[in-house]
Amino acid sequence: MNIGIVGTGMIIQNAGKAIKAQPGLSIAAIVSRPHSKERARALAEQFEIPKIYTDYKAFLEDPQVEAVYIGIINSEHYSYAKRAILSGKHVIAEKPFTARLEEARELAGLAQDHQVLLLEAIHFRYHPWLKAAEEGLGEIGRIRLVECSYSKISSRYQEYKKGNVLPVFDPALGGGALYDIGVYCVHFADAVLGERYGIPKVQYEANRGFNGVDTSGVLLLKYPDTLAVCTCGKDSDGVCQASVQGEEGNLVVDGFPRPRKVILRRHGEAETVLWENDRRDENPLEKEFEAFASLLAENNRKQAEIQMEKSLRVMAVLDAAYYGNTGSM
Repeated sequence: MNIGIVGTGMIIQNAGKAIKAQPGLSIAAIVSRPHSKERARALAEQFEIPKIYTDYKAFLEDPQVEAVYIGIINSEHYSYAKRAILSGKHVIAEKPFTARLEEARELAGLAQDHQVLLLEAIHFRYHPWLKAAEEGLGEIGRIRLVECSYSKISSRYQEYKKGNVLPVFDPALGGGALYDIGVYCVHFADAVLGERYGIPKVQYEANRGFNGVDTSGVLLLKYPDTLAVCTCGKDSDGVCQASVQGEEGNLVVDGFPRPRKVILRRHGEAETVLWENDRRDENPLEKEFEAFASLLAENNRKQAEIQMEKSLRVMAVLDAAYYGNTGSM
């Protein structure tokens, strides 16, 4: 399957390496805005990409581009994905999937209508550590509380404090702590509770910068039978960890969202390591592109739609956190 890359930002480094590592995938082209053409040229040289475009329409008209990977600013995911779907291309869009729930719903419907695969690139969804954690949930009894924390001071935060607002701190471009890194925590909470309970009630309290962007925050998710708390920050560092507390034990993801270990503790028993990272230098996108390669090769729309249901639940939470509106999926 030939992939076309949209964007020239930092994420493209890992995405390019992950695509090149898959025998069933190749990179057919890259497209950038005209002022980023030199960066596109450098990436094309690095990853041996044969074609460079600065016109998205021409890029989509290229018959060699069978699927599109979108790694650009959050606010543009929807429009670029929609044009790709309407051109008959499969789409892989980086997290957060879209800026608004209604956009995500529309794209999901269009993908079904045009019989193409539509996938959100949330890397740990396809990683063995999450499967190990999910299997361990049956050992801890009734779940009472999920906690997930991911805070990492942004390399752009000092510029922001000087008044230089780059996209990651621009709410108009889908920036902010919750959409940029808190989304990982929401995906984890959904992996644990979403299929059982659906969309929770949502409350988000944030520290806000001079332009209203959430630089850090705490998200409370109220499910019918339990709670989840997600904390995230781009203005500070924190202990990055996820835990699931049950009546018979607990599960800890040490080093979330790229953990060192997944640990099971049952009352009165020694802890059990369910999964341990033996690849410290692993590309975080490698496992998800391995999964994408398989889905694309099989044209597995059923599995893609199952994954999209998860993404829609997460988008419902994000939409409610920012706009106070969940609605039905």
